[in-house]
Amino acid sequence: MVLAVSSYLVIEKVEEPAVLFTFLATSAPPPPPPPPPPPPRQSSAQRPKVEVEPTGPQTLVQPKEVPEQIPETAAGDGADEGVEGGVEGGVPGGVPGGVPGGVPGGVLGGILGGVPGGAPAESQPLIVAGDVKPPVLLQKIRPAYPEVARRARVSGTVILQAVIGETGDVESITILRSRPLLDEAAVAAVRQWKYRPATLNGVPVKVYFTVTVEFILS
Repeated sequence: MVLAVSSYLVIEKVEEPAVLFTFLATSAPPPPPPPPPPPPRQSSAQRPKVEVEPTGPQTLVQPKEVPEQIPETAAGDGADEGVEGGVEGGVPGGVPGGVPGGVPGGVLGGILGGVPGGAPAESQPLIVAGDVKPPVLLQKIRPAYPEVARRARVSGTVILQAVIGETGDVESITILRSRPLLDEAAVAAVRQWKYRPATLNGVPVKVYFTVTVEFILS
């Protein structure tokens, strides 16, 4: 006889644990505080007054006594010369540029010992006109006729402008009218000429003077 024995295991159902969900809501950061209000503007009546101390007398004070003598001005300030900025030895009515010992009516730029109407030193050449008396030729050197010009049968007139100095010497020459083959001979001859100098009010002066040199074939 067979006995069947069966057994079974009864397992009870296990309930799932409850899960707790928590939702956290975050709020936006607070805005920054507003800037402080500007200070109220002060009216002119409320502004503080700044006192400025006076730098000089505010009232004129009349002297009680009149001085018997007026104090003399210190030397060197121009009072002795009669004009502001005068120089030692100056006189009333003097002009700027005068020299000590000058005479009334002198010319600006004149020097002691000069003569009326004297020409200033290192003056520019004058034009012979008016009161300027022209120079007078004293010694004339004839130009040598160039052989090349003679063979070429070249003749004519060369016009030069010379500067005659206070001593009567020819200082410089400029060609005004040129003749080929003849210019150099004309300049070489005129450089040796000697003049009595031109004068202005009896004083020798430097002048411009036009010189004409003719070349004639014989």
